[in-house]
Amino acid sequence: MVNQNLFNGTVVPIMVKSLRPGVLLSCFAAQVEVDNGTWYQVNPLDQALPIFIVQLILITTVSKLAIVVNKYFKSVRQPLIVAEILAGVALGNSGLGMWKTKNSYVGALFNIDRVLLLETFGNLGLIYYWFLLGLEMDVTTHTLHRIGKKAYAIALSGAVISFVTGLGLYRFCLPYSQSFSKGFLFWGVALSVTGLPALTEVLASLKLLHSDVGRTAMSVALVNGIFSWVSLTVVIVVSTHSILIALCRLAAMTIFILFCVFAIRPAIIWVLQRTDGDEYSEGAICIILAGVLACGLATDLIGVTSLVGAFVFGLIIPHDVLGNRFVVAVQGFVADFLMPVWFTLCGFRTHAMSLKVLSWWKVCTTVTVACIIKPATTLVVSYFCDLPLHEGISLALMLNTKGLTALVALTAGDQEMVINEAGYVVMYLSILLMTMVPSPLLHFLYKPKRRFLPSKHRALQKLKPDAELKILACTHEMQTVAGMVNLLEASNATKRSPIRVFALQLIPLTRQTTALLIVHSSSGTSSHNSRSRADAQTEQIIKSFAKLEGESTLFSVQPLTAMSSYATMHEDICSIAEDKDVALIVLPFHRRQTIHNRLEDANPAYKDVNDNVLANAPCSVGIIVDRGLGSFNLEMDSDDNAKDVTHHIAMIYIGGCDDREALAYAWRMGGHPKATLTVMRFIPGENPVEVESLMEETNGVISVTMDAEKERQLDDCFINEFRHKNTGNKSVVFLEHKANHGAETIATLKSMGENFNMYIVGRSLGVVSPLTAGLADWSDCPELGSIGDLLVTSEFSSTASVLVVQQYAGIKPSIDGSATPDSSEENIDNYGHLTQRVIQSSFELAVNQKERDDGMLMTQNSYSASKPL
Repeated sequence: MVNQNLFNGTVVPIMVKSLRPGVLLSCFAAQVEVDNGTWYQVNPLDQALPIFIVQLILITTVSKLAIVVNKYFKSVRQPLIVAEILAGVALGNSGLGMWKTKNSYVGALFNIDRVLLLETFGNLGLIYYWFLLGLEMDVTTHTLHRIGKKAYAIALSGAVISFVTGLGLYRFCLPYSQSFSKGFLFWGVALSVTGLPALTEVLASLKLLHSDVGRTAMSVALVNGIFSWVSLTVVIVVSTHSILIALCRLAAMTIFILFCVFAIRPAIIWVLQRTDGDEYSEGAICIILAGVLACGLATDLIGVTSLVGAFVFGLIIPHDVLGNRFVVAVQGFVADFLMPVWFTLCGFRTHAMSLKVLSWWKVCTTVTVACIIKPATTLVVSYFCDLPLHEGISLALMLNTKGLTALVALTAGDQEMVINEAGYVVMYLSILLMTMVPSPLLHFLYKPKRRFLPSKHRALQKLKPDAELKILACTHEMQTVAGMVNLLEASNATKRSPIRVFALQLIPLTRQTTALLIVHSSSGTSSHNSRSRADAQTEQIIKSFAKLEGESTLFSVQPLTAMSSYATMHEDICSIAEDKDVALIVLPFHRRQTIHNRLEDANPAYKDVNDNVLANAPCSVGIIVDRGLGSFNLEMDSDDNAKDVTHHIAMIYIGGCDDREALAYAWRMGGHPKATLTVMRFIPGENPVEVESLMEETNGVISVTMDAEKERQLDDCFINEFRHKNTGNKSVVFLEHKANHGAETIATLKSMGENFNMYIVGRSLGVVSPLTAGLADWSDCPELGSIGDLLVTSEFSSTASVLVVQQYAGIKPSIDGSATPDSSEENIDNYGHLTQRVIQSSFELAVNQKERDDGMLMTQNSYSASKPL
């Protein structure tokens, strides 16, 4: 409905006689578009369509600029809706519209006869926005039963007291007028609202949705949202009609809801279930989009806003029926293109000069009370609910976050012409402040500025033989689960050292998503109801990891689902790794194996996530390139002995902390009854490339100036310990190969052929060695290191899977621009620790050296000449 007083202008109809006697027709002056452009001295901007296009370009540009500025000033930490509101104000009558005169460019763009189409366009976007919001919400009986009594008490008390306060503030601030006597009802609804999308965005940025206070806030916001929509529907019905008509319209609204649940819902399910996955036919998509408008029209004819019909239509569609691709496609168009128009129309309703008729002390008092009444109520009720003070303060700030629902309630009052301009501006200002203030305060309380610090106690080298190994296994999609599960099976869980797996599914956070971290039980039930919970892919991932736990008591699995944007996804991974005290994070490679044994990009954003995790992880990180890694699950014969070994693992050792960490993991995998381990150490030959020349060649690339002698001693100590502990182990083979430069290293690796199912290598970031000379220049995937990148290239004939291990991101640039180790603590500690453990083993190796077969220390360039230790 268009408010006739919105733009302070009128359109006067012209009464003319029709051809039929006694019949008068009402005609409006309209302009017809022409295609002649400027060539016939006709101004194209005098036509409706060109004006509409210019308006859309201007609104979209200003809105996007506001969003970019908001993202640039991250320290301000404002929700996205704040930027959109301010963009609307900037274009409205309190901003650019102040210079709107009849002969100005602004007046030419935004006169009354040129914004009617714009308002229709904006309201259409709002209808689809509320459909998407209803689609994302889960208000089933099961969900409502799971909400605790404390959440209901906090939600209803805060909503009711805020509603009553809004009634009183309206009478206190504004002069009484019979025409606007019912505007206090819309003030009450606006104050009682908690903006669920805005609150979700704030909690998502703080990573608090998996916390107790985050779950409580979301539960309270859900109950508050239901209360707000019911109250808004009732207020719209009773604001301008008699009691009898209001009751009739409420009854009609009840019948409409029942019709949607018992008639439209089954029909929609039947239509959508005839499609495969997310591939919907054009007819199904048209039915959904037209159904939104039809339900909106129905409630509009009943006498309630069309938004309620669209919202109900979204609620009745089950979460697991409508695919994610449809939601993302519609959401992008609605949120990024249609909604800025609606916010601009709200800006046109804000006439700042209308506040002159009010007392300034009353305005300040009203805004202050409006901003503090709900936090105060929430804090008091939280105290009686035995919540801690810190949690009560946080909850009070969270629930005071307003958003689009409050603006919709306020705009509905303006459209019903029961709120004057001054009343609209006062509450509009209050909503803006209540939306802006909570986010920076919550960031101050919950976002201490600290970096994820690497812990030497979480390195695989430091793990005690009888300690539990904790692994955070991350997956983006179902295609990466099989390789991840097989890698976990190969990790050799034993009674002495069992494995605890945190299976984390990573889902990109959209603007409407209302959950961040969902903790599942191994049986697949979720501790927090969410849209992703019903997705078939999530169910399959949970079942795959649960099967790992079911087949062996040596594994314990806790499935998790994390939702965040790709830009902050690494923060979730690192935070969970730190909270769970894991020793290893395993990430899937961003490329996927094809049927032609080639790797293709699955999603370029996965690479950015992996790079960020490698740079910020508090523990060791592994990237798995799955090229058909088979299952390591033990199949026992009748004599309780493992069947024949079917998996061959190769560990390529160049040198450095990453290689030592990779060897520690390979050492553990080598103890698996169905695996053999071959450790191939490369050492410089007789005429190696000089390190100094290598550093000159890598000018401009971050490299590490290492104490070569100390690193060599650390490598020798760890290798000697490994060889000593595996003396007589027929499933472990140790080889040494000499190479003078990278070309010889490549030739040796190629000569190994198809003998292995899996390669384990260290990333060796910044390690300058003659053994890898020239390889970094041709590296396509730096996150895999030079050797790992070589093993996954199409030129390398092997189709074995590859695991690249990094101990931790401990590289910092030095003063001269090169990179040095973050701290020598790891090197010194490893050196002293290994020296004490290996002195005796090294002595024994030296004494028995002559008695051993020459095959113990292999220097041949052929794998066929190798012998076990």
